[in-house]
Amino acid sequence: MLAKTYIVLTVMLSATGALVADSHPRFSKILRIIGFLVPGLYFLAGVVELLWFQPYFILLSMIAAIGLTLHTEGYYRVIYGKVMYQQLVTDVMLSLVILLFSSETLIEVVTLWIVLELVSVLLILMERGYENYPVAIKYLVFCATPGDISILSIWVLTSQRYGFIESLLIPLTELSQTSMSVGLLESVILVIGFLTKLGQFPLHSWLPTAYYHAPSPGTAVMSGLLSKMGAFSLFVVISMFSLDPAVFYIMMAQGIVTSLYGYLMTTVQTNVKKVIVYSSLGHMGVVTMLFALYGLVRQPIIQTLIVVYVVYHGIAKALGFINISIMEQLANTHELYKLGYLGLVSPNVLNIAFLTFLNLTGFPPTPGFIVKFLLIFTTLSLVLTGSLLALPVLAVVSFSTVLTVIYMSKFIAAYTSSIKPPLKIPPKNLSEPELIGDYFLSFFTIILSYLLLYVFPADFWVYILLFLTALTTPLAILISVRNLKEAKEEKEQWLSGVEA
Repeated sequence: MLAKTYIVLTVMLSATGALVADSHPRFSKILRIIGFLVPGLYFLAGVVELLWFQPYFILLSMIAAIGLTLHTEGYYRVIYGKVMYQQLVTDVMLSLVILLFSSETLIEVVTLWIVLELVSVLLILMERGYENYPVAIKYLVFCATPGDISILSIWVLTSQRYGFIESLLIPLTELSQTSMSVGLLESVILVIGFLTKLGQFPLHSWLPTAYYHAPSPGTAVMSGLLSKMGAFSLFVVISMFSLDPAVFYIMMAQGIVTSLYGYLMTTVQTNVKKVIVYSSLGHMGVVTMLFALYGLVRQPIIQTLIVVYVVYHGIAKALGFINISIMEQLANTHELYKLGYLGLVSPNVLNIAFLTFLNLTGFPPTPGFIVKFLLIFTTLSLVLTGSLLALPVLAVVSFSTVLTVIYMSKFIAAYTSSIKPPLKIPPKNLSEPELIGDYFLSFFTIILSYLLLYVFPADFWVYILLFLTALTTPLAILISVRNLKEAKEEKEQWLSGVEA
């Protein structure tokens, strides 16, 4: 019973904090942050027993939740003045995601999954209401329903061995000790819903629609954390079941098609939000390919690589969509050809955008650099040792590296191109909580590099990578500090010399 108190504490603290966000904003932040940290503290105290991959998902969700809750509060306070409703929906969802990743039993996984799908609809409808109703319906039909089928299928199959009720109460660590063999049909049913959550072909169309039309802070939650529910559940399935090998070939084909489609679509977009949305399809396609590769070659290093990739992508995409919401506040548009001056309007935000650009393009010392290096090095090593199944992954990752530079150049161009700002848009001051959340996530785009290297198996090339990261980190910090100093000292001139 002691272990289960963290569920109550997490939900109550985060919900209470959201309810008093307008009347007691500082106390609200303290409550919400403590609530998000509770599951991690219980795990560190040894009260909660988890599968090997769950601590990494908890780490991702806690970091992202703290940054996103602070950003969301500042974002909606600028727009509406009062933030209680928006904060309640967002914070409850963030707390439920953390609890899902820290689940000890199957009943927790099933219950939290279904509740999260329902709360996701509120997130999609939060700003535009009825206007987003078709988007919510598409999400329920093409994403939530397949996911519910797969999560309930886990319960059905485990109940055949352990009993209808007993299967829900047995710890996941115990269920994973005896791998249950299933046929091709059962294997497909088990994974199809989770692959859909990752936005995989052919049920991928919900992702660009929902991500684009949802409020940008909500999209940050969906891309940074909700999509990782699919990866989390695939880990659960692989640890509990022995799937038919044919399903992994299907997953490999889905990953290739989805990844190439997503990355190619980014290069033709002129809407910056759509650029980041379609890049999510590309990244999730690579994650699916890695799951398929592990199922076919059974190399433990691939599992570690998946965890590293998921943690990196979660924080990077949360930060990316935070940048999109800042664009909305500063210019009320995502269209690339109407932007280009955001760095002049808000120089402080340029640092956050710059770190996002470095992260997603893979420049050192960001986690994006670490992940791409490890992806190429690991898959190339497998190919050279005779595992030709790694060749498609290597080819797609190498191809995406070039396209990433192309589409992320569009993103940073929204801040640094030569387009002059229209005179009708005055400089806008972003709220303090919002910037604190943004810089919190930006900070972890550097620190996370060392955490990822720590969990990856030691190797000569990894030590070389660590050296390169350590060498470039001071340079990144120096550039950021210099930009901040210049931003504070500079007096912005607006409308023919009138000081802002």
